[in-house]
Amino acid sequence: MNRTLIALPFGIISGAIIGLMLGGMWVQHQLGANAASADMFILVKQFPGLSRSMTQPWLTGYQIAGAALVATVLFTLALSFTQKLTQYGKAHFQSSAEIRKNGLLQMIGGGLVFARLGTYSILGRILGRFRFIASNWDKFPHCLVVAPTRAGKGVGYVIPNTLLFPGSCVILDVKGEIFEATSRHRQRQGDEIFYFAPFDFEHHSHRYNPLERIAALKNTDQQFTELSKLSTYFLTTSEKGGAADFIVGARELFVAGGMLAIERGKPTIGEITRVLFGGADKSEEYKLRAAEARHQQTRDIFTDFSGYADRTLSSYVSVLKGAGLGLWVNPKVDRVTSGNDFSWSTLRMKPQSVYIVVNSDDITTLAPLMRLLFGELIATLRSSLPNPKTEPWPVQIILDEFDQLGKMPIVVQSLKQLAGHGGRVSIITQSIPGLDNIYGENDRLSVESAAGMKLFISPNEKKTAAEVSEALGKTTRLSVSDSLSSDGRGFRRRSVSRRNEERPLMSPDEVKKLDASKVILIPERQNPILADRIVYYEDPYFSKIMAAQSGPLPYPDERHQIRSMRHEIEKLQGQVAQFRPLAYAPPAGITAKEIIAEVEAAQPALTDAEARESLRPSDKEAIRKASDFRKKMKAKVPIE
Repeated sequence: MNRTLIALPFGIISGAIIGLMLGGMWVQHQLGANAASADMFILVKQFPGLSRSMTQPWLTGYQIAGAALVATVLFTLALSFTQKLTQYGKAHFQSSAEIRKNGLLQMIGGGLVFARLGTYSILGRILGRFRFIASNWDKFPHCLVVAPTRAGKGVGYVIPNTLLFPGSCVILDVKGEIFEATSRHRQRQGDEIFYFAPFDFEHHSHRYNPLERIAALKNTDQQFTELSKLSTYFLTTSEKGGAADFIVGARELFVAGGMLAIERGKPTIGEITRVLFGGADKSEEYKLRAAEARHQQTRDIFTDFSGYADRTLSSYVSVLKGAGLGLWVNPKVDRVTSGNDFSWSTLRMKPQSVYIVVNSDDITTLAPLMRLLFGELIATLRSSLPNPKTEPWPVQIILDEFDQLGKMPIVVQSLKQLAGHGGRVSIITQSIPGLDNIYGENDRLSVESAAGMKLFISPNEKKTAAEVSEALGKTTRLSVSDSLSSDGRGFRRRSVSRRNEERPLMSPDEVKKLDASKVILIPERQNPILADRIVYYEDPYFSKIMAAQSGPLPYPDERHQIRSMRHEIEKLQGQVAQFRPLAYAPPAGITAKEIIAEVEAAQPALTDAEARESLRPSDKEAIRKASDFRKKMKAKVPIE
């Protein structure tokens, strides 16, 4: 409401009164009436009828009244325009026309679907046309969803977008509800389904081993570099000082353990824990690891750590465990990361759905593994741009309970560029303070900016509600005050004052009390949108998709276990074949002394010091066995 809306009716009423008075005086003057006893409202009280009103002097009287009315209205409007009240913000919720103009009423399937616009009409149900607020991938590839527990983020956002996404999906599935609701549909659409559930003891789990990719690299320095990157994805500490002072050295120790695990032919993180945590005397153990390692930098790291005081070395090991590596002491975690059933590098080549299933009570425990998985995924996508011919499929990444996973710097750093590499990321958190607690305000604002679209579902936390209120912007409200005062002579004077006031489009309290069926969308560089939350099982569009699903859930079956065992057996057979003894029959009449001399002549000459330096524990054992063999040969074969 503004000043013009008040001035217009005032001008019409005033103009009508003035016009009727002037017109009535003109008519009575023409009729010769006495001015003292004349009725100024004769045009109304003594209306002559339509036919006589078109004759003089009545016609001129009515024309004078009309002209006065128009003049008064124009004068009043002119005053209202020249004396406007101060205007403040103009924030408002988008209308349907604005939403359409801004490209957020796209056909679903070509981008993220955020909410529903209004109720379903009968015609819409008949024609199968439903109005969803949905964008295309070029406009809003990512989304930040803020929703407390049981607010409907699964039924209103995660499940609809998992059902619709035309490509590969990687979903952090808390409680396994997304797998149950969408896996059969995606399998029927042609996706290969993978179920990665470390703590599901009722069903088999697929496996993922990040070290297998690194072990396949031919260059050992490149292996060392990739292990260094890997350590930053999941070995983190939130403390300042204390553990944080040891984390850099702890990561170096992890890299050295990884290099030795690869050299042993056992490239798993479980083997790294056995390398680093095995044995009571860590100093002596690391001396043996240094002697065993072939890579120079690996040998140097173990040598350096073996020289630390026991207390210092124990601190590094303790920090390494607390930063995340201690999780692999669990045999189930070791087992599900001991081999590869899927690869991040093929997600853009063919449609796949990877459900990473974790119970809500286990998120904190399994957070290091989750950080490792998603860090590897994002790094793999970022490593190269997709080839349109061989990698046509985009990859949707849904990170639920994001703030409970611990700090993942790679997400903050890569979110803006990831869309160009085929990644579509949805970050879901319970509250704004939850993000601030892990990432700090600056990194949280960076995530919000990179996301582009923010979806708030039932924001009931104080700081979150305040952030939403501020993000919605300010609007202008007209305030009218009416007061009575005495003029000192027994009369009362009435005064009306009007002023514009600035106020939030929604106050924090109004945000917290928002109807549970409503959601707030804040698109980048647009006015906000107030819309209806999707409930997929009540929605006519999604209900059809759900009804078409049938059959058992695609858990890994016994055949998967057999294939995994066969793969392990074949790998072990290949390793054994490398050490198969060669058949050798010495010519008749050859003495043991001649055989030994021939072997010794083929070896390069080493000094005693060089020989001792080059020997490993395993070499010493081999020499001892060779010495025993030589004695037996001398006993059975004549020397001369």
